[in-house]
Amino acid sequence: MLRPMVFRAQTIISVLLAGSILMLLLVSQSCIAEISIGTVIDTVGMAHDQTMISQQYGNPVINGSASLFRDSTMTNGGDLKLVKTVSSGGESAEKQMIEAQKVLSYDAGSTGSHLAASEEMITTTAHAADDNASALCVLASGDSSQANTSFTASASLDIASATTLQMATRTRISTSDLQYAVSANTSQPGGNRSNPALITTTFRYGTETADEMNLVSDRSKIAGLFDLFNRVYHAGEEATIQAETQGSGMVTAKTIAEHNYAPKNTTGQVEWTGSTVYASTLLTNGGDLDETRTLAADNDLTSQRVVNYHANGSNSMQSEERLVVVKKVLSGLNTSSDPSCVFGGQSSDSNVTNIPVQSVSASSQVMGVDSAQIVSRASMDIGSDNNGTSPVVVRYQADVTSPVQFDATILQRMTDPDKDGRFEDLNGNGRQDMQDLVLLFKNFEWLSKSSISTRFDYNSNGRVDLADLTFAFKQVRQK
Repeated sequence: MLRPMVFRAQTIISVLLAGSILMLLLVSQSCIAEISIGTVIDTVGMAHDQTMISQQYGNPVINGSASLFRDSTMTNGGDLKLVKTVSSGGESAEKQMIEAQKVLSYDAGSTGSHLAASEEMITTTAHAADDNASALCVLASGDSSQANTSFTASASLDIASATTLQMATRTRISTSDLQYAVSANTSQPGGNRSNPALITTTFRYGTETADEMNLVSDRSKIAGLFDLFNRVYHAGEEATIQAETQGSGMVTAKTIAEHNYAPKNTTGQVEWTGSTVYASTLLTNGGDLDETRTLAADNDLTSQRVVNYHANGSNSMQSEERLVVVKKVLSGLNTSSDPSCVFGGQSSDSNVTNIPVQSVSASSQVMGVDSAQIVSRASMDIGSDNNGTSPVVVRYQADVTSPVQFDATILQRMTDPDKDGRFEDLNGNGRQDMQDLVLLFKNFEWLSKSSISTRFDYNSNGRVDLADLTFAFKQVRQK
């Protein structure tokens, strides 16, 4: 028998004043399974706001569900504005839901203060098997009377050392479904300035049955300035990820999606096995990044990425994307609907043979570049139709370009000091020196292919090549 609903709600708000404050806390509760909390904080000073709601129905390990939401906002000074609503309820104990919305604005000003904030949510559900087969057939199929389907999803947000921040979040948690969205930037409320911060998000999704297991995880981290940090996570019948990042901070992003298959026939024998794996990573140690990516993972997987990166100074980027699909089909198994079964194995008239393994992989890598544009599309279908005999289908396209870097200000600054028709002075100071050689070397690829390339043919051999670099170096040494 299922246990009744267990519900707990806790709200803690403490504010230490350094100025004026406006705080409004509204709590309404119509019954033990419903609650609504509204919070408004407008203060200059130290503040701490925390909310936690947890729910449980039945035994979430065998046959039941459990959900948790908690968040925290802390400052040691500065101007904080926070509006938040959290509610819980539902038509029945089995259909309980937690919803939360938050809008936050923070500016430390000249106080030297910081803000730290976090949000965490998790939901897990398990359903026991409804197996009417005889005990002998259950043993043969490897099934047990324990839970044969499970669902787990979680998401989290952590912000540390923020001195300016604008953020909005939305959470929705129910049985076998989790939705979380966050949009943040490090701009000052008036938009006049921006200060660095550290923001991290995680997402995990897992479903498991007797025949298959689907796992998805995503972790994003940016340290520094960011104009846009959007994440939308959804875990339900499938896992979806939408991500947008624009900024000049250090970025780490990693996504992994894995699906394992081992479907059984009526006698409990595995008909075919297979796995699909998708992984993508993005690393920068600074520079201007504009990234958009989406992923949807169920029986099929689809992904899209658009990345534009340009280094500032000595920064660089690394990116990698990989797809792997492997499938092995066992032919000759008894796949009829005959209710008979053989103790612990296959029917006696089966003639099991193995067909060759189908394996497909694709990948792309960009390593240590100071500028790159990446546009990629990926999809994987393991071919689960017709008892797994349908072919594996993998589609992958990656367009990677690394534009030639060029300092366009050279065109306005360069001069011809000796009036010989060639530009020796690239920095515009009226003479040829070592700084001109540095600019020539850094921009040589573009200059040698441009329409004005002949103006850099210093040795007059009719072309612009490395010999011109050597000639220019000798000229500088002689001066």
